[in-house]
Amino acid sequence: MSDEALLVARVLFWALAAGLALLPMRWATVCLILASHIDITSLTFASATSVGFENTVRIAVLPLLFLARSHFLPLQTLQWRLPEKLWAALTIYAAIAGFWGGFPLSAAKLVAYLAAYFVLYLAFCSAWTEGWLDIGVMRLVSWLVVGLAILQTYGLGNGWGGPELRFTSFTSPQYFAAFLVAVLAILVFSGSRGLFHYATCGVILGSIVICGSRYVFVSAILLLIIASFRVGSETGESIQLRVSFRKILLALGLTAACIVVLISYAPENRIDRLLTVASDEDKTVADLDTCGWRLTIYSEILNRLESRTPLQLFFGSGSCSGAALMVEFDPKNHNLQDIDGNRSLHSEFLRALYEWGIPGLALLVMFLAATTVGFVRKVSAQHGGPALAFVGVLPSILIGLAIENVLAGAVSAAGVGILLAMSFAWQMDPEYSCEFAEQELDQQPEGFASDTSAFSPNVSGQMCQE
Repeated sequence: MSDEALLVARVLFWALAAGLALLPMRWATVCLILASHIDITSLTFASATSVGFENTVRIAVLPLLFLARSHFLPLQTLQWRLPEKLWAALTIYAAIAGFWGGFPLSAAKLVAYLAAYFVLYLAFCSAWTEGWLDIGVMRLVSWLVVGLAILQTYGLGNGWGGPELRFTSFTSPQYFAAFLVAVLAILVFSGSRGLFHYATCGVILGSIVICGSRYVFVSAILLLIIASFRVGSETGESIQLRVSFRKILLALGLTAACIVVLISYAPENRIDRLLTVASDEDKTVADLDTCGWRLTIYSEILNRLESRTPLQLFFGSGSCSGAALMVEFDPKNHNLQDIDGNRSLHSEFLRALYEWGIPGLALLVMFLAATTVGFVRKVSAQHGGPALAFVGVLPSILIGLAIENVLAGAVSAAGVGILLAMSFAWQMDPEYSCEFAEQELDQQPEGFASDTSAFSPNVSGQMCQE
């Protein structure tokens, strides 16, 4: 990346950090979200042996500054439910496993990532409750993020777009797209309407397609399919799903339009290559660029697991020890000084088993199960509601954990997007969900519930009502 691009990124980052410190909390929250899209790491950065100053501030200082500005309200209202306890246990176990992993600095970074996930989730829950976040703010953030991507991609040489020069903000394309699909889940299940709202959703979906992240594109399609079902209950005890054919047709139409655009104008886009492989009977996922490379890594991990003793298999080889595997497996592209021990194995499930053994994998799986069960119960109790936003973003979370490095993305765009969707789904009142809004429309005079404002005023303790 060019020196000019790095300079612009640094100026933007410190301006957003200053905004977080000085602006009213509503705008400070916006600055925190936007700062997650500024990843200042040069191509020669040695992750295993050094610490980037701006990224350290982004990961460790900004969340703590937000807590301090909110008078530590998130910690005061903390409730230690099962998911919180499991996440805390996973963080502690990862810290302990760092003593036998061989990469102490990378292990310390991992603990910081996991702790930052915890702190930011609490912070965003408070932000929704206090009215610092609402749907108007999320629409504004969406446009600002896309604006950052346009600036970085087309104005500054696209140093963050990788070898294929993909559309992204000042962060990796995968993280950029994962943030967008999480925000899309919030908007889809927010109950908001209006031309500007729909245009925002369209811009988000178009940006995901242009970005070319295949797993996020698949997640977005699954999100639209999930949104095609209406949740209701006659007994108040069980969930009943009803198909909305209008939404299904809309989802199919949007998907078809994206495919036509890709085939016509972006034949080299990664998603276009995914569609090509899917339509060719003689090709498999191994023919998809990095997919074949990932499969060879997963095969090597499994081979090494098979050769371990029962004790080694149970306890794992230590936090971030997967970096040593990659140095041995692919010495041409990795060395002990430069490798990022938190972004090397490209599968958090396999990484958990390889580095943390049975206890670490069990803690991760139990956390996901407990969290999912909690949200499913919330959906059942509310007969839909904002909790469906978690269901909508769940495919992106699970696929990301299976093939990407999600645990290292706490204060990155991907991690912040996931936490925004989860906190929205848990905190917000069900009366603002799409399902409830549609039911209310059937009982109201024509035009009564139309959306009259793109950005509703801030109301403490609730979302903007539209």
